[in-house]
Amino acid sequence: MSSFRTFGGPILDFLTGYTESGISRLHMPGHKGRAPEGYPEFLREAVPFDLTEIKGADELYEPEGIIEASEERTAALYHAGASCYSAGGSTLSILTMVTAAVRRFGREIIAVRNAHLAFVNACVHTDAEVHWLVPEYDRESGLCLPASREEIAKMMDAFPGAKIVYLTSPDYYGVQADVRQVAEEVHSRGGILLVDNAHGAHLIAFPGVHPMEAGADLCCDSPHKTLPVLTGGSLLQVREGMETVFPKAFLKRIMTLYGSTSPSYLIMASLEAGTVWMEQEGKQAFLRLAERIKELSGHLTEKGVPILSRVSDCTKLTIDAYRCGYTSDELAEFLRENRIEPEFCGGGKIVLMTSPQNTEEDFSRILRVADILYLKKPMEYPAFALRPVRAVPLREAAFSPSEEISVSDAVGRIAAENRIACPPGIPVVTAGEKIGADEKKMLLESGILRINVIE
Repeated sequence: MSSFRTFGGPILDFLTGYTESGISRLHMPGHKGRAPEGYPEFLREAVPFDLTEIKGADELYEPEGIIEASEERTAALYHAGASCYSAGGSTLSILTMVTAAVRRFGREIIAVRNAHLAFVNACVHTDAEVHWLVPEYDRESGLCLPASREEIAKMMDAFPGAKIVYLTSPDYYGVQADVRQVAEEVHSRGGILLVDNAHGAHLIAFPGVHPMEAGADLCCDSPHKTLPVLTGGSLLQVREGMETVFPKAFLKRIMTLYGSTSPSYLIMASLEAGTVWMEQEGKQAFLRLAERIKELSGHLTEKGVPILSRVSDCTKLTIDAYRCGYTSDELAEFLRENRIEPEFCGGGKIVLMTSPQNTEEDFSRILRVADILYLKKPMEYPAFALRPVRAVPLREAAFSPSEEISVSDAVGRIAAENRIACPPGIPVVTAGEKIGADEKKMLLESGILRINVIE
């Protein structure tokens, strides 16, 4: 039987000890720690360690035992005032931190438009009023640039009642904002900064870069994206000094509004294992990865394969498919034919997401593909001019009776849902916004042909 003892920790040790005890499991889950005959081997390996909140296993939303101890260890790694485990991905973490911020600082939020759908849904739940900052668009790369300190200041001047600022960094393509500069500006105006750092759990390897070190008040991390953690493993983090404003028990109670009362102990165990791995060798592994990706990017550039230069996250290699002369789908299929599955293809880009667990063979395949890729005439990115016009409050629109119609017939109608386009990976419309000619054009260019609108 497998054992977790290589990576010791409160949760890992409890799961291993309970599994080895041979106790009769007259509790959930129904598999009782024994997989039926014929079960796939990988499930047979996991089943004995899949427990529920029995005596000694602690409770995720009211921790005072092994989960509490494990979360404290993770908080120490990230230099956070407190860390809360989520087995429901960063969706649960985002829903919680937005709700907590609204309860403490009011319903007005300034948010950069490249926010994840989970943020918009959190605003629906809390009836928050969002003032969108639409960042500058760089047509040459097809990217929206990260919001600057000056842009944030201008928005806070325009909406003095908004004391919550919401930032996504790194974005899906690997572009990072200057979180420290933004945090300083927000704090100088009496506000708080929330950062969706779902793609940046590994940034703690680089001193001063992670939001908890750069000044964010709340942030979410998705270790499952870049660390050796099971899918669904996320962290909600509170900056040191902000525990009195956002006590951990307060955040845990909010999590019960959105999270399952049967959280996966396998996911929590993997979060703990990820923390231990980062403590022992992970930080150095990411420093080595950063050098390897820098070297690999240089080789691709020499071979004529255009890499997006604005990407500063070492886990991302973002290839500009349009400048190669291909659509995203065409280039993605070429990669698959050569045994490479990308993280994302769309909007003229291919995102290759790496980690220290990738092998040299993985990187060699990328170079071999670059050798045989026939470069064609570059394609141009479409224009992008987003000027959101809110006609109905977000929450009201999201719960209004709606009908699905063709985007071609949607000009003048009010959206009842959120639709995202690529490029640049931001919502073209959110619920309650009026659909104009520009929005129609962007939706159609992104392959979105139908949309729900308010009846």
